[in-house]
Amino acid sequence: MYLLRINQLTKRKLFPLLVVIVFSVSIWSQSSEWEKELFDSTKEESNQKPKSPKVNKDTIETDWEAELDKDLKDQETRSKSTEGSRGVTSNVQQPNQINRSAQNLMMDVSAAIDIVGAWDRNKPRGTGERIDNKLDVRSAEFGFTAAVDQWMRANFLGAAHGEDGKYNFEVHEANVLFPFLPFNTSLKVGQMFVDIGRLNRIHLHDRPFTMNPIVHEKFIGFESIMDTGAEFSVLLPWKWITQELVLGATNGKKWGHSHSEGPQKNNPMGYAHLKHFYYFGNNWGSQFGFSGVRFEPTTDRRNQRYLYGMDAVLRWNRSNLRELMIMSEGWYQQEIFPEQMDPSTFQKSKAPSRDQWGYYFFVDYKFHQLWSFGYRYDYFTDKSLVDKNGKLADNAIEAHSAQITFHSSEFGRIRGSIERRYIQDFSKTEFQEQREWRFYVQAVAILGSHPAHSY
Repeated sequence: MYLLRINQLTKRKLFPLLVVIVFSVSIWSQSSEWEKELFDSTKEESNQKPKSPKVNKDTIETDWEAELDKDLKDQETRSKSTEGSRGVTSNVQQPNQINRSAQNLMMDVSAAIDIVGAWDRNKPRGTGERIDNKLDVRSAEFGFTAAVDQWMRANFLGAAHGEDGKYNFEVHEANVLFPFLPFNTSLKVGQMFVDIGRLNRIHLHDRPFTMNPIVHEKFIGFESIMDTGAEFSVLLPWKWITQELVLGATNGKKWGHSHSEGPQKNNPMGYAHLKHFYYFGNNWGSQFGFSGVRFEPTTDRRNQRYLYGMDAVLRWNRSNLRELMIMSEGWYQQEIFPEQMDPSTFQKSKAPSRDQWGYYFFVDYKFHQLWSFGYRYDYFTDKSLVDKNGKLADNAIEAHSAQITFHSSEFGRIRGSIERRYIQDFSKTEFQEQREWRFYVQAVAILGSHPAHSY
């Protein structure tokens, strides 16, 4: 009886233990099967992974040459679509090319400040030829330039400059340009600095010296000849030299710097400029040209002024570290007056013309990335001056100038210069010979995206 009870108790305690053992064995068997299936599937995928193809060097070279040949043919096709166009853009949209119509939202905006101080050792000078003995903001300019669309560009430039303690604002340039006309031609319409000579298209703050050459002051004026009209230019189709012919016609109401429209004229002003550019190699390049202008200074169409000029520049540059520039302009002006009539005999006689000529020679050497030294020689004479006896009188203005320029960057510079001037005029009865010393200091700052000048 006692043994039977012990047997019953033993069965009650072992039953739960057997259940746990059986359950554990079943889970272990299931997990082993799952891991085995996972291992087998991974092994199959690794066995089924494609092998990398064998690289054939000849095939790669052939594909590369074929792609290069295709790119060259595409470029040739695109260049033919813009053949005869002078601009860098065209009405044909090219790959990776920004839509030129959208450039109105990205137009170039610039401003320039030109501060000049002048001192004449002998006496103060007026505003007619030189500025007064003081430090002054000679000019402050601002401009906007952009592509209007795929056919037209526009340019606006206004400036304020000081005269007699006051600042006068005027529009220097307001024009539209059509650079994509056929046969390498372009057309500019509006107010502009006319394309003659070397300096006339360059604004005061961009010129390589502080004060203008004497011949420029005598024939053109304080800054440049600007007028409203049209200017047509064509690139001639030569290959051995780059040649451009510019033909222009403007209202002709004013000459040089003026704050008014000027009197009405019977005929417009006409001008022509033939320019040549030649690259010698080894960073040497040259541009030279010939200009001619016909202008009527009076309203009765009787006075006629003819201006003939020659300009040249030779430049050498080595990575903006060293630079040499040699520049010169020569001008000859003849003004023809109407015939004169003797009231007693009623006979007509030809009035003598007024003949003047002059030139300058300038050399500037940039011996350091930040420093350059320049020298300029000026000469001017009036061949029509006579003395009190009616004989032709010897006269000349001769000047030697030296300057040193610190180029802080392409957007700023500080320049100091000294000028010795010799004036000879035997048409006067006194002060026939004078010597003057003049000193100048200049600071120029350019803000924004300043448009590039031609060579």
